[in-house]
Parts: sequence; structure tokens; C-alpha cells
Amino acid sequence: MTDAETTALVERTRLSMTLMLIAASREVEAARGSDHRYAETADAIRRIAGTMDQVSDDVLLKLVTVNQLSEGPLSTLIATRLSEVGGALPVYEDAKAFFQSLVEQVDQILRRARRHMH
Repeated sequence: MTDAETTALVERTRLSMTLMLIAASREVEAARGSDHRYAETADAIRRIAGTMDQVSDDVLLKLVTVNQLSEGPLSTLIATRLSEVGGALPVYEDAKAFFQSLVEQVDQILRRARRHMH
């Protein structure tokens, strides 16, 4: 893969993650009813999405690699992470902090995939 292709892939991944997070925030808002915690969570998700530029290219390449290795696990990982932290989302200052635990899971997936390939 050329540097230009890698850069384009990273930027598409960054945009995809941003859009995925914004869509999740809208789902949370739609489900919120009158509970203010849902509004705070939706706001936190949008704030996190707005800081995707702080997520390193290396992390984004790991995320896209896992997504390419199998059928769309990245969206599942993100949805699972959002449901795990739920109301605690406001404590995350940025996307880098939010994605840190996902990176640990992605590293495990990549290690297992490498073992199966050899």
C-alpha cells in the first residue's frame, strides 16, 4: 500500500468513526424520553466524535485492519463499548480516551489472527 493510499484509508476511517458516533448519539437522543442522562450521553458522544483528529493514524489503521479481517466487527466493537460505558461517557474527554480500550481489544484480535495465519 502506498503512502497516499494509507493516508486516504486513515482519513476514510476517521470520517467513518465520526459518522458512526454521531449516528449513535442520535439513537441515544431518540430513546431518551424525559431522562436527562440520555441527553448528556448523546452530547458526550458528539463531543467525542468531534475529537477524532486526536486519534492517531496507527490506531485508526489497527481499527480498519480488524474490520478488513472479518465481517464488520469494528461497528460491533464500538456499539459494545458505547453500551458498556453508557452514562459514563461524559467522563471521556476525547476520542483518544474512548478508543483506548478498543485498541486493547483490537490488539488481541490481531494477535489471534496472526497466530492463525502462521
